[in-house]
Amino acid sequence: MDCPTTALSKVISLREGTGIWLLHTDEFNAWLNQKSKALYCSGIPGAGKTILTSIVVHHLCSKYQTDFSVGIAYLYCNFRQRHQQKPEDLLSSLLKQLVQKRASMPEGVKTLYECHNRERTRPSFNEILEALKSVAIQYSRVLIIVDALDECGVSDSERQKFLSATFNLQGKTGTNIFATSRVNDSIAKLFEVALSLQIRAEDEDIKSYLDGRCHFCSLIFWITLFEV
Repeated sequence: MDCPTTALSKVISLREGTGIWLLHTDEFNAWLNQKSKALYCSGIPGAGKTILTSIVVHHLCSKYQTDFSVGIAYLYCNFRQRHQQKPEDLLSSLLKQLVQKRASMPEGVKTLYECHNRERTRPSFNEILEALKSVAIQYSRVLIIVDALDECGVSDSERQKFLSATFNLQGKTGTNIFATSRVNDSIAKLFEVALSLQIRAEDEDIKSYLDGRCHFCSLIFWITLFEV
């Protein structure tokens, strides 16, 4: 599965080794090596949560690139697009990503599509959730990654509705959930039984980032010398 453009662009912009510390933590490996685990990563604005999420997505996409028994789906929440990130939209995106990796469309999803396509209606939240469960159980493992939960939806109740559905999916299918957020007590409470990590900018990451930016700026300056 290809990484999303936003994720890939962030990974490409990094110097080699930046942010890799997360992949070596006990918490991440416990999350990855056991089914039905959740890992909640919180941090202050600017700590590098989205870049670390992109590293995780890239790592998982590479690790399971040829293993079609493992389903991977990811969401990058953005407050600028919050009106397009209602619970139904988020579940639909997860469903679409998991269906795309199957050799053929699961019968339940096909029936749901045909029914609503014929009636020119949209499936309900619960219908999407049930379809998502039916697809998830066809995989040996499902890994869901959600970045910036604090920017998800237009209200706390919508975010909680989405998370409740995701935890329901986890309980029924053994799905693993990786999520990041700014420090937020209400979100943290929903993950109180999950593995957790505090995201902070590591000294080596900062040095690598600054070295990379300096190199980039020098390259741009050098190129401009040859412009007519």
